[in-house]
Amino acid sequence: MKRLSNTLLFLLAITATPPSWAQHPLGSNLKIKIEATELDQQTLLARLKANGVAHHLQFVLADQNFDYRVSFGTDQKPIGGINASAATTAVYDAEGKELFEFKREGRWTDSGATNATAKEIIKRLLKLKQ
Repeated sequence: MKRLSNTLLFLLAITATPPSWAQHPLGSNLKIKIEATELDQQTLLARLKANGVAHHLQFVLADQNFDYRVSFGTDQKPIGGINASAATTAVYDAEGKELFEFKREGRWTDSGATNATAKEIIKRLLKLKQ
């Protein structure tokens, strides 16, 4: 009986603790400017919106008064006799200061590279706000 009550107390403590991203909210609506080709811009925005849901983030495209500016592009390069997709990304704050940059390589498709990029952008923005 004591074991059962200890287990219940433990489970209650776990479920009462908010996740780390909830303790440091980034803001629900993030206005972003994406500098990319039309297709890359649409694809990245769609992936940011889809992946942002889990973190209660909504991404809105903006040309002015944006929170973040994202320079983004996809390309292909040969790896082992096949072309693999890569995405290059740099993210700046509203004043133009570079916050971070990274490259995602070795993906089978541009869509896969873009999805990996969106996840990484969200992860790093959340980390910056902690």
